[in-house]
Amino acid sequence: MVRQQITSVEAVQNAALGSVLLWSFGRGYQEEKMGRLPVLPLAFLCLPLVLHRPTLELVSGTFPSSGLGKFIVKFERHREDLMAVHDRALAMRRLTLESLSTGSAAGLLSIMYEDARLRANEVKLRKPSERIRPYTAAADKLGRWFARVPAPNVFSLLRVTP
Repeated sequence: MVRQQITSVEAVQNAALGSVLLWSFGRGYQEEKMGRLPVLPLAFLCLPLVLHRPTLELVSGTFPSSGLGKFIVKFERHREDLMAVHDRALAMRRLTLESLSTGSAAGLLSIMYEDARLRANEVKLRKPSERIRPYTAAADKLGRWFARVPAPNVFSLLRVTP
């Protein structure tokens, strides 16, 4: 059997990592807004923001307490990246769907079909490695920020059409 090399993109953009990031996103949202779950379309913004290096750096460099508004102000300085979020969300749809499926199969996530919401289940994961920690921290932060703003406003601020 010949073992194929995986690309550096495939090493980062895979459904296993994506499911952990969506779980971190959901946990952040649920901890910020106790008793509430994010609407499923918000999950399709997490991976395009976290798995894009310049955007990841902007999220990481913004204090959790600053919120989505401050992040958007910083993002405006990189207008081309902000304008590309919609295209990245479309391009990463399949990865997000695969990540949702993987997370659901692994017990990390539950999809509440009756009202199209995402639940990050109560599970204990190992502490993420140093390489993964910035991604999970950014996903958690996005979840918290998104919980503070009505979903339509999140899409509007990020210039994404749901």
